[in-house]
Amino acid sequence: MQPISAEIVEKTWRKQAQMSPEEIPRLVNRMAKQQPVLMAYLMAVDQDILNREEQELQFYLGIAVWQMMEQGDKKLAKVTEKRIEEMEQKNEEMLEYLEKEPEFEKTVEMIFGDYNQKEVLRYVFEALFEEADEEENIREGMKGIIGINLKTVIDCLDQ
Repeated sequence: MQPISAEIVEKTWRKQAQMSPEEIPRLVNRMAKQQPVLMAYLMAVDQDILNREEQELQFYLGIAVWQMMEQGDKKLAKVTEKRIEEMEQKNEEMLEYLEKEPEFEKTVEMIFGDYNQKEVLRYVFEALFEEADEEENIREGMKGIIGINLKTVIDCLDQ
């Protein structure tokens, strides 16, 4: 799949942010029909360590990622459990590699500099690490976990 442009990322994010409460269930139902395994992943992954607000944020951003990727140059293939497991393993290996690297920031730049869907990934991490409202109950330590889970979603869709 060709990289998703920054313009598509921005347009999709704005469209989703402006959705009325009535439109959201239709979008969720459409995702459930088109990507049932991916939707189940978003709802279940790390539910034992994420609080409710963190789970909701992960789900909301996951839907945004799916919407962005849906506008790519290819029709999205249905994500399978096998594909999710493969991408989770790949990301786990990447994290283990990063932990061993003495020049962490340089290595991260190298890995993500060549990442095919860097604009979508940038959106995820900017959304996670931007100044949060004081009312949000998103713990700092969970943002990285959510980010890696959403990178797995991007990787699964980027075929």
